[in-house]
Amino acid sequence: MTQDIRELWPKVLEELKLRVTPGQFQTWFGTISPGNKRADCVEIKVPNAYYKTWLGRNYKGLLEEVVSVVSQAPATIEFAVESGTAVKPLELDPFLNRKYTFDTFVVGSMNRLAYAAALAVAESPGYTYNPLFLYGCVGLGKTHLLQAICLFLLDKHPSLKVLYRPCEAIVNHFITTVRTKTWESFRKTYRDVDVLVVDDIHSLSSHSPPFREEFFHTFNALYNLQRQIVLSATCPPEEIPSLEARLVSRFKWGLLARIDAPDLETRIALVEKKALLLGLSLSPSVSRFLAETEATNVRELEGTVVRLSRLCSLSNTLPSLDLARRVVGAAPRNEGQSVGIDCILQAVSESFLVPLSVLQSRRRLRSVTVPRQIAMYLARRLTSLSLQEIGGYIGGRDHSTVLYAEGKISALRREDQKINALVDKIERSLRNPRG
Repeated sequence: MTQDIRELWPKVLEELKLRVTPGQFQTWFGTISPGNKRADCVEIKVPNAYYKTWLGRNYKGLLEEVVSVVSQAPATIEFAVESGTAVKPLELDPFLNRKYTFDTFVVGSMNRLAYAAALAVAESPGYTYNPLFLYGCVGLGKTHLLQAICLFLLDKHPSLKVLYRPCEAIVNHFITTVRTKTWESFRKTYRDVDVLVVDDIHSLSSHSPPFREEFFHTFNALYNLQRQIVLSATCPPEEIPSLEARLVSRFKWGLLARIDAPDLETRIALVEKKALLLGLSLSPSVSRFLAETEATNVRELEGTVVRLSRLCSLSNTLPSLDLARRVVGAAPRNEGQSVGIDCILQAVSESFLVPLSVLQSRRRLRSVTVPRQIAMYLARRLTSLSLQEIGGYIGGRDHSTVLYAEGKISALRREDQKINALVDKIERSLRNPRG
């Protein structure tokens, strides 16, 4: 190309405005500029490495075509990060917890997809899964992954505008805006970002239609500009009460990743990792005991390890099984009486030849109904878990489903000798695993 790209640049921008939306032009082309004159290619300066990657993937062909049309000569584009670009130091959002990183997240079979998807989004925001929707019961690590995405992006791409907010915080801002009429400021807060991460989006169902309308338009504005959106909830979009079909549809445009309750091995790994971060050395028996006391809530499990660490520090003693029992408020029990819900599910799975993944899924298969109900029944008899916790472990079902299952199996045991004998056999094997 013989002409200087800097002389042609105003015409290049005018041609680009005809080929992309105003939002796309403002986002991706309003901050780039012609670079040094080179004989072999056209150099375009970009603000940072993120722009270089994104433009290279999505707009390199368009730019080459436009430059060729304007210059009337074939053009090859190369992007160069502008040297000396000022990057502001990382100022941590007050809503973010610096400890919630990908490195501190324990990966197991129940959250592997969610972890992989979150990491992919962090490495290539707006390109891989958009939106990314994580769902699962309370305390399973959704917030950890959402904040890990934000911390990763803020560390690797400090110039990006990344906003994390619980849904309730946005609602409170909305209520204030209704009173103050500062709509331009409100919309700029949530729409003038590169990545919007909203935790507990199921809270939309308990708020007024005007707020849901505003969020709908915010979602559209960001999505049309190819900005990354990440959401979390306790259930999939279609199960959020009173949520309009248009929002349900949009929430499902990208990837839905479910997080289930951790199995015993993963809970032990969680306990040991948290203890390591706290500088606490646990014996295998203590780690297992703590892991068995909390089957469905990762947050509660980590809290138990923190309390044990504090108790050891205050009493200047090493962690022991007796101290662990004091922390969880459990009386000493015989080894054979300690039954975890994962053991119950495994026993039911083996007795009925039903895969664990099917037993814990939300699929309503008639062939799995009775095994699931027996698992819930035994969990009520052999664990101290609440109705909600049991339901959460078995496909995210609510407390009424667990209560119904308990009553149903109690009735079946009185009416059906085969069912009674089978349930009795499973229960005895769980109470006396070596018997």
